[in-house]
Amino acid sequence: EVVMYYDRSSVKTFWISFLTSIIVSAIVSFSIVYYIPDFLEQIEEEKIEVPDVEGLDLKTAEMVVDRSGLSLVAERVNDPNVEKDRVIYQNPAPGTKLDKGGIIKVVVSEGPPTTTEEEEEEIIIPDVTGFELNQARVYLSEKGITVGKVEKKISSEPEGEVISTVPEPGIKITKDVHVKLIISIGPGKVVVPNIKRLSLFQAERRLSDNGLKMGNVREITSPEYPFDVIISQDPESGEMIEKGSSVNVTINREAS
Repeated sequence: EVVMYYDRSSVKTFWISFLTSIIVSAIVSFSIVYYIPDFLEQIEEEKIEVPDVEGLDLKTAEMVVDRSGLSLVAERVNDPNVEKDRVIYQNPAPGTKLDKGGIIKVVVSEGPPTTTEEEEEEIIIPDVTGFELNQARVYLSEKGITVGKVEKKISSEPEGEVISTVPEPGIKITKDVHVKLIISIGPGKVVVPNIKRLSLFQAERRLSDNGLKMGNVREITSPEYPFDVIISQDPESGEMIEKGSSVNVTINREAS
């Protein structure tokens, strides 16, 4: 027969520890329920409510924010509808709570965009059709207009005369806009295009597009240039010649 013995002191210790832990747990639970809300409320009370500074001038807004214990950072933008130095927008919104020293960002008006007198002044482009190129330049300069590019086109008008402008006469422009002049090269002349470094086939096509044709083709061999491309032309590009004329070329061929 087996007889089990229990140590009374051990049983007593167990019950004391058990009851102690229950009491401690009860005290902690009570503290959480009773004291934590008050603690959180106290933390919340220490935060600062963001004041409403929208519509105020910047100096007043800075004073109000500084007195509240917060800081202000301003960004400026042009706004034609809001007086200069007035606060247009703020972030965070009024009523939001921040820690002491928190930052309020505001957007402040710079007023309407400023333009220089030169940019505001508009000029009407006069009609210079029929003027010689230099006459047109001088006349437009007297009107405060700068001539930009000069483009040449075939026209029934005499060679060297202005046949149109870009923008057209009557259009209003500011002084920073340059006017392009279109000049006549006469009824039967064309400008020789640049056909250097093109293949023979490409050059013939470009000449044809400009009312010209391929003339004599001379072949040389030179290691200084790529092979099978045109390395010189006669007449040179930019010259004016009669429509239907031929352009002679020299092409670099690899020695066989």
